[in-house]
Amino acid sequence: MAVCQGSVLLALPLFALDLGAGIGVTAIVFSLRGLGNMAIDLPAGWAVSRFGDKTVMLTAVGLMFVTALLASQATSPLQLGVAAFAFGAAVASWLLARLTHISDKVPVMHRGKAISTMAGIQRFGSLVGPVITGFVVHQYSFGHAFYAIAIFASLTLVIVAFTVHTKPSHGEQQHHSILKIVPHILKDHTRIFATAGVAILCLTMIRAGRQLLVPLWGEHIGLTANETGLIVGAAAAVDMLLFPIAGYVMDNYGRRYTALACLGGIALGLLAMPFTHHFYSFMFAVMIAGAGNGLGSGINMTLGADYAPEEIRGQFLGVWRLVSDTGSLAGPVVIGYVASLLGLFSAFPFIASIGLLGSAIVIFTVKETLPKP
Repeated sequence: MAVCQGSVLLALPLFALDLGAGIGVTAIVFSLRGLGNMAIDLPAGWAVSRFGDKTVMLTAVGLMFVTALLASQATSPLQLGVAAFAFGAAVASWLLARLTHISDKVPVMHRGKAISTMAGIQRFGSLVGPVITGFVVHQYSFGHAFYAIAIFASLTLVIVAFTVHTKPSHGEQQHHSILKIVPHILKDHTRIFATAGVAILCLTMIRAGRQLLVPLWGEHIGLTANETGLIVGAAAAVDMLLFPIAGYVMDNYGRRYTALACLGGIALGLLAMPFTHHFYSFMFAVMIAGAGNGLGSGINMTLGADYAPEEIRGQFLGVWRLVSDTGSLAGPVVIGYVASLLGLFSAFPFIASIGLLGSAIVIFTVKETLPKP
């Protein structure tokens, strides 16, 4: 499933450009993936509480499979945008069900290492997925790239069906209707969402911005899809190698240090990217941002699991992901607007400044959630 997600992140913007979309329309298509994340967060959290995490995992993987087949037949940016929305819904459902599964099984003192390891697996997909997509597109077509995504989704479906033990919902959980979940959670946990929630919103904005800006800048300086895929893969390799450090820091020194390293590293890489004009310099800047992202492996999910009350864990995590996924939607939209108004170059320092804002929020308002020994 991680390979599917990594492939989608590269295939969507490049396929939109190939279909004739400009930078603004491409940003909108890419942002619809974030809208799909947001739209499904609450229903997925509610479904996990009612039907169990395995059922939601299987549903998410099935949706990824069907959407990949439909995206392979897209002939316009509009059709691709619909597929992007469905891709976002599939990924959000998968991640929330997986996070709930881990949160229930792993003690809090080891949660950072466990979740950062899962984030490392996610990053392995981000390494393999773009490389596969770039190669398949270069040799065949975008349609074949989406066929490859469907194949990986079908493999995931078989693995989950036969190896994941069913995790039913707790009978003592409080069940709220979907329409009441958000006001109920926000009212009871206002300070958490006003501080850590906003910091994570900034983090997801710059992460989504990085995912969109890398292929756009690669296209701008004349790189092929295969070359851009190699650059994204190299950054993902650095990203993936750092997840053990992220888990160690989270469980031994605190979550705040990890969040600051992540926000600062991505912002630094984004500030360097628009000053690159060829393959190797661009790869170096993208790898800096990848290192920053790797130092924050699992920080979003770990903080959410730390804050989530056990009796309403699925519902709380649904709202937590809704807040964070707002950044996945807002990041590309903001980039598209700034790039259309001021030029693509200006989008880089603008989105990097959001990362610096998130760092300030962490320093001055977010309390450490790692329990003292």
